[in-house]
Amino acid sequence: MSLLNNIIQQHLINFTTKLIKNVEETISKEWDLTKLVDVVKKMTDELGANIIKDFLEELDKTIKEDEKRKKGWVVERKDKKKIVTMLGEIEYARTYYKSKKNGEYRYLLDEIIGISKHEKVDKEVKIKLVENAINMSYEESSKVTCPEKLSRQTVFNAIRQVGEVEVKREVKEKRKVRVLYIEADEDHVALQDGKKEMPRLVYIHEGRQSKNGRNELKNVYYKAYVGVEAEEIWIDVANYVYDNYEIESIEKIYIAGDGARWIKEGMEWIPKAKFVLDRYHLNKYIIKGTAKREEYRQKIWGAINEGDKKVLREIFKELINIAETKTEKERIKEARRYILNNWEGIVIYKEDEDVIGCSAEGHISHVLSARLSSRPLGWSKEGLKIMAKLRVFSRNGGNLREISIYKEDIETFRLNKKKIKETIKRINNSSREGINNITILNIGKVTPMYKILKSIKYENII
Repeated sequence: MSLLNNIIQQHLINFTTKLIKNVEETISKEWDLTKLVDVVKKMTDELGANIIKDFLEELDKTIKEDEKRKKGWVVERKDKKKIVTMLGEIEYARTYYKSKKNGEYRYLLDEIIGISKHEKVDKEVKIKLVENAINMSYEESSKVTCPEKLSRQTVFNAIRQVGEVEVKREVKEKRKVRVLYIEADEDHVALQDGKKEMPRLVYIHEGRQSKNGRNELKNVYYKAYVGVEAEEIWIDVANYVYDNYEIESIEKIYIAGDGARWIKEGMEWIPKAKFVLDRYHLNKYIIKGTAKREEYRQKIWGAINEGDKKVLREIFKELINIAETKTEKERIKEARRYILNNWEGIVIYKEDEDVIGCSAEGHISHVLSARLSSRPLGWSKEGLKIMAKLRVFSRNGGNLREISIYKEDIETFRLNKKKIKETIKRINNSSREGINNITILNIGKVTPMYKILKSIKYENII
């Protein structure tokens, strides 16, 4: 029986002994499934980490004995490396080499397994940290991602490495639609320096459709902007429309929002665009202007639904005349001004049957506010910008594993395939012997240990 077989055998024996003891202690105190799962998970994570450590050190020996390595690299010394993985921290010893060709120094094992020189956290952990941080605080992300306690700064560093990602839709053939909808809104976020920033959300879709009994937007695509001028926003949105849709087939494009100047500016850049006022904000101003005169709300809505601006002016004139305070008068005037300034975006509901309600307020809440402003947070401008992009990246179905992050473009040392396969075979053979000798791990066809060992394949290494 090989040395590695003895090591793995011992790991399994120790694991079995400790597992039985810890499970017995847990259930003797109280039958709590959560605690029981936690105990077993910690132990299986530890077992997996030990197996990976042994595998890496065995592979390091294979590299050291490789004839190709001996021709090009001289052994300098042996160092230990610590790296945080999904199984917890793994510490392993690997050999440091000097190139005979140019005198550079490298850890060949680290290159083969895809670990960069100063990397302390595994790529999968970083990706998980970022994925979790999209929906929770940096501290919470650290807690749920892996057994090791990682700092908030570590989470932010992982996010910073991702940067401003965006899902690029592959366009084989431009879509042909008769009507296109663009909705926009902004959030209000506190920065660490006490200032405010307003990240902006724009999303493009083809209308509503019913799916599983619920209404949803058809072929929706989100974009987020922080610290970007309106002109840049709408040029970017226009480029998306031109890149993804056949403009000639579009009869109407509606830009919907709360009437802010930056939103209306979109009509200067988007062809065939008409403005539609968000009814949420319209209702908000009607309520504001009739705070002490609720009986007038129905009258105002009646004039709006009829598209009668003259009657609307008379209603507001009457409201101003009966206002009891200067503050009340100003509030009524503000509501009147808002409605009249957005009149075309209001009456378009009556005049155009293709207009649908704007849901920007709900989308800004779910896409941005839920993470950026719903809690008393103070963001850095860089962190806010990246997180806003990550939020829409997630909503657009983005996958961090499909983009080139956490990768270094370096020429890596390669082992002969035969050598690596021999290492894998030696580990697999000795591991099966060990597993077959441990009853508690040999229940059913697929044991936890078997899954771990099966995941260690040549393709994942070279």
